[in-house]
Amino acid sequence: MILLLLTIGHTTYAQTIDIYKEAFHIPNIVADIAPMQEAVTVANVQQYTRQLEQSNYQVVAHALGAYKEEHHLSDWMYYQMVRRTANYLNPKVTNYVSYTLLKWYFMRETGFDVRLAIIKEQLLFYVQSNEDVYDVPYFVYEGKSYICLNRHDFQKIDFDRDELQNIPLDVPKNKLSAFSYKINQLPDFTENNFSNKLIDFTFNNVPYQFDIKVNKAMDTLFVNYPVLNYDAYFNIPVSNSTYQTLIPELKKAIHKMPQRKGVEYLMEFVRNAFTYESDIVAVGKEQRFSPELTLINDKSDCDDRIALFYFLVKEVYNLPMVVVRYPSHVMLAVKLDHIKGATVSYNNEQYVICEPTPQAKALKVGEIADKYKNQVYEIAYAYHP
Repeated sequence: MILLLLTIGHTTYAQTIDIYKEAFHIPNIVADIAPMQEAVTVANVQQYTRQLEQSNYQVVAHALGAYKEEHHLSDWMYYQMVRRTANYLNPKVTNYVSYTLLKWYFMRETGFDVRLAIIKEQLLFYVQSNEDVYDVPYFVYEGKSYICLNRHDFQKIDFDRDELQNIPLDVPKNKLSAFSYKINQLPDFTENNFSNKLIDFTFNNVPYQFDIKVNKAMDTLFVNYPVLNYDAYFNIPVSNSTYQTLIPELKKAIHKMPQRKGVEYLMEFVRNAFTYESDIVAVGKEQRFSPELTLINDKSDCDDRIALFYFLVKEVYNLPMVVVRYPSHVMLAVKLDHIKGATVSYNNEQYVICEPTPQAKALKVGEIADKYKNQVYEIAYAYHP
């Protein structure tokens, strides 16, 4: 049962958030501050933030911080916990402003450099980050970049033209740190988050089928994850259950193959086991799937496929690789034992072109579609074990 905090003095009922294997239990508190009902102005928001900092929500913030430390959550995975906690205490659909202010308070109280701003009487929530984040509005304050965390809720705001009011905040009691979008490890998930998925493809006229476990929670956790550079999203880990039901089986399938043929097998797996669909058609904007999200979804584009192909080659062979980016396409090149076919040069070494995205004709390792042969490209990312 959830008690909506509509009046001061009510006690919240214990609530469990179980998106990860070990649940987070929201502490019981007496609500000593009502949701904000006033107009969204600088003065009103400032006054409410000061009330939050003196409120019983400190107990919840400290519990969140302790949970993050105990379970070594990445910043993004921690923020998903903060979002759900704030939504239980001040439901988004009931009072969006109070929900946003509570997220701001929990993040700031647990050490993140977060700010609030107003655009056209709407409350925007920003976090300071030192990383390259694409296609998300930001502003610069005191030489630091602040990235919008709730842009997805305000599709009608013109962030390039509408005036932004950065709300002055009191000096924090604790040291504030930048937010990192990089995910170096995933939390443990409960088994009921996983379902089985059959993946079929054909290699050299032989059909193969893999029965893997996919994590249904990942789509939700990454629904608003921004576009980052290749290093960040290539190296998002895969859930352990997914890994253990896929990688050992792939290794078993190719263990007798020469290296080049094995890499071609992985390339064909990525190319043929999933339907191609561009991001513009699918969601109307650029997005990038992590390797696991590419496995979960039935449709994907070239950026998604090179992420999965990179992951498979890294886990099975751990070979040096480079991302070859063209004006409207991207592919991978791998440093193989035997150099044959189309290659790119990087740091005086030759990498063999691999195309994991379907083309007009089936391409083998070392073959490139005619339309890309004379196009200018750049090496956008390099991996060396």
